[in-house]
Amino acid sequence: MGALAPVAPRLAKLIPRLATDHDGEVVATVRAIERTLRAAGLDFHAFAASIDEDSSPPISAEPNSWVEIARWCRDHDRGLPAKEREFIRDMSARLVCGGSPTEKQASWLRAIYARLKATYS
Repeated sequence: MGALAPVAPRLAKLIPRLATDHDGEVVATVRAIERTLRAAGLDFHAFAASIDEDSSPPISAEPNSWVEIARWCRDHDRGLPAKEREFIRDMSARLVCGGSPTEKQASWLRAIYARLKATYS
């Protein structure tokens, strides 16, 4: 469970609350899970990835654009630091309409992509 270990006991108490028939309680529980993850520097992507650390998302064809690289990094996050995760999330949204990153952003995005790609080789 790796990065999730510090918040696992709290999540274990929250997840069963999702079984209620009351929509408002489900939404409140999801928000509580989100706050718990965020406090640990995690998000739902990290949560999903850590449920079964042995399974990894399928590697698709090489990304062809900046937004595809950002999305690939977002979807293949294996415990990125919170600052890098936030950067990837920002780039995924910012580049959606065909934008280009600055030189500094491009360099950082390439470095993150290369590091994540190496973990899947």
